[in-house]
Amino acid sequence: MTDLLLEWMSFRGSGRLGDVGADLTADTPGSRVVSDMVTLGHLEWTGPKAWRVAPPALAGLPQGGRAPAAALCGARTPKLMDDLRSAADSEGASVEIEDRADRPALVLVTAPSLQALATVADRAGIVFQDDAALKALACAPSMATWPRTPCPMVQGRVETVRRFSRSRLKWVLSTLTEATEARSGFFRIQRDWDWVSLIKSSPQDCAFIDDRAGRMVAAARSKIVGWSSAQGTLSLPGALFPPTLVARGLVLCSGELPSFDKTTRQITFAGVTPSLLRVTLALTGLRLT
Repeated sequence: MTDLLLEWMSFRGSGRLGDVGADLTADTPGSRVVSDMVTLGHLEWTGPKAWRVAPPALAGLPQGGRAPAAALCGARTPKLMDDLRSAADSEGASVEIEDRADRPALVLVTAPSLQALATVADRAGIVFQDDAALKALACAPSMATWPRTPCPMVQGRVETVRRFSRSRLKWVLSTLTEATEARSGFFRIQRDWDWVSLIKSSPQDCAFIDDRAGRMVAAARSKIVGWSSAQGTLSLPGALFPPTLVARGLVLCSGELPSFDKTTRQITFAGVTPSLLRVTLALTGLRLT
């Protein structure tokens, strides 16, 4: 049903999480579906609970010895699909559609050359972005420079304090006193009305930071990244799912969301080339196992 959801969003243009009907999310929470569609490049967040559909684009995948291919991102309508098929036929390219149960189908365009891919996009009236994964990752700040907003440490009564453990890669119970006195660390604090994510770089320095980025900062220099040169896969502990900008770059290596292994609690991105691995390690501050 998420194909129908993307089509509805494409016509709607923008909206809020509350607008997403449960009948179109395949029994998956609407917030999860929208978040996945943002990571896949179909949507953009415009506020904490507001989204906007992205313009349609062909995102070129890393070639890795295969024929040039691109994944269709952004808005998707029946007319756009008809135009894309017609444009592909005129250039000797193919359009493959791989259905997904809980997310929009993966639409891949394979062509004889990069120029043919660019021409297909032009004939279909959409943008073509060659080597999209590298360009997306190149636009993302590293975890060390991830945007932060300086703030005073939380004071007074709090409901819960948690610290992200670098050694255990999970949240552990903490106290406001520990958070206040810590020289470094990443903390999640529940106040009377909300949760806040705070990164510490000294007892005096405290800042708000994106939750996913904060966990990676806390895990910096850990040897926890797995990579298979034969399969071109990159694996991370599930607790370290990257911030959206980095996750989107890794997703654009294949056009697919990462798989998740319930036994090992690992997420795995496909299609990651050696050059993209090096960029990812530089951005995350993590190291190979």
